[in-house]
Amino acid sequence: MLKGYRLIKWLTCTSVFSTLMVANGLAQDVINVDVVYPNQTQTNQTLVLTGTVEAKQYARLASLEAGRVDSLQVEIGDVVERGQILLSLDSKLAELEVEGAKANLNAAQVNQAEAQRLYQEVLALSKQQVVAQTLIAERAALLASAQAQLANAQAQLSLQEELLVRHTLRAPFAGIIAQRNVDIGEWVTQQSPVFDLVAQDNLRLSLAIPQEYYATLSQQGAINVEVQPDTGGGMGFSAQLSRFVPVSNSATRAFLAQVDLPAQSDMVVGMSARAQITIPNTSRSAITLPRSAIKQHPDGGSSVFVVENGKAKRIITTYTNLPGNMVQINNQDTDQAFIISAVELLRDGMPVVANTQGSR
Repeated sequence: MLKGYRLIKWLTCTSVFSTLMVANGLAQDVINVDVVYPNQTQTNQTLVLTGTVEAKQYARLASLEAGRVDSLQVEIGDVVERGQILLSLDSKLAELEVEGAKANLNAAQVNQAEAQRLYQEVLALSKQQVVAQTLIAERAALLASAQAQLANAQAQLSLQEELLVRHTLRAPFAGIIAQRNVDIGEWVTQQSPVFDLVAQDNLRLSLAIPQEYYATLSQQGAINVEVQPDTGGGMGFSAQLSRFVPVSNSATRAFLAQVDLPAQSDMVVGMSARAQITIPNTSRSAITLPRSAIKQHPDGGSSVFVVENGKAKRIITTYTNLPGNMVQINNQDTDQAFIISAVELLRDGMPVVANTQGSR
């Protein structure tokens, strides 16, 4: 009876020990798996950014002279041509200054003509040797003084005429009046913005590109950009990055890049648009595997297995789904045999027998 009890106890302990061995991986079954040696390809990264349409010419216009607004020739939203009058100041005092300058010029012209006559007269008398040389020198000095006064009067008239012209503000370029900041009767100075003028041609899309892409993009030649306006029904188009500003914004850690927009883009200043930039990256490689090579983790992660020394080796990785029930994995060695079957049964270090399926 005692011997039978000991036999039962020995068998029970043996069973428990065997179970523990299996649980601890000391006794494992070898699993037959299919493997492939994938091909390696270079990948390009796509960067999608939202930019703002800006005008190459955007001016906040101020009057060239201080004064009271006498008339406004345009309103917000008006399309103007270069040289078109936008605003006029009360110019009565400036007109009087011009009239006074004209009178002074006339007087200077009379004085210069009289000085010229007197000098010519004394020169004629000097030929008869009846005039002292001091008188000739005196008349020459009077003529030079009259000529200087005439030049000064001409300059003063030009100055007053220019000041009168500056009482009228004209458009420096063709565009649209985006903002009007004054009204008739208001006093303005040279520091008072009166209009915002925006050119509607030569537009560009400004983008803030993260600084980590600067080295790659600055070394490229022509970089293509696919632009898609954020307006309903807006047609996308292809363009190129026009310029970089090699200064990073300390707040955003991004640098400015611009895309010149074609005249037929049907976009206006202030609109937003999405720019898709393809960034070549030769240091980044990818392999393509069947979807069956991916093992999903309960926490949402994923991994693949490779065969190493007759055992399954787990590699934690992310992947991208491709058409045809395939996936893409980055930065993996193509010399490894990737397991594409029975991955849900595998654990790291489990013995396997590999059946090569070739490359995909």
